[in-house]
Amino acid sequence: MKIAGMVPLSLCDYPGHIAAVVFTQGCNFKCPFCHNGHLIPESSEGAEILEESSIFALLAERCAKLQGVVVSGGEPTLQPDLADFLQRVKALGLKTKLDTNGARPAVLSDLLNQGLLDFVAMDIKAPWCKYEALAGVLCDVAALQQSVNLIASAGIEHQFRTTQVHHLLNSEDYAEIKHQIPNGSQHVWQEYRPVCKLDVTAQNSGF
Repeated sequence: MKIAGMVPLSLCDYPGHIAAVVFTQGCNFKCPFCHNGHLIPESSEGAEILEESSIFALLAERCAKLQGVVVSGGEPTLQPDLADFLQRVKALGLKTKLDTNGARPAVLSDLLNQGLLDFVAMDIKAPWCKYEALAGVLCDVAALQQSVNLIASAGIEHQFRTTQVHHLLNSEDYAEIKHQIPNGSQHVWQEYRPVCKLDVTAQNSGF
């Protein structure tokens, strides 16, 4: 995979678990409020792509102290070898969490059918009728809805997340978003941070 960064230890990205986080390069959305804008271009030109061998060496060294690995982005389902990566994580005895925008339900379905995911978090960016404005591109809303249904019915831990971008969404939009969340699924509101520089360097955290 094109891995553009790694956080060796996170206490907040995988609920209830100590996890490492890897960030993939490339996204099919161009959300105007994205705080990982440097991960949007699919081209890795100018980006520092980490070797998978170094990622797995670090995970193997610390797997006794970790409980899981989060694959975030960017949009991880764009990576053709995502399943292989998750299989290798599972082989270390670690749980897997996927952060996704839900635009590729076929990939999501395949990963779920293979039993490669323990937790899925999908961003619900807007009411369906306003999705393109928040995603920054043309959207296949039916595909997004299919992903919501797949996740909600998969029988694994999951959550849906919405960033509250008040200059793009209003109270009526937020109410409509809540109606889009399946019964029994967790929904989390996230605060919009207009200035957020993420350090995704694979440095030794010392834990």
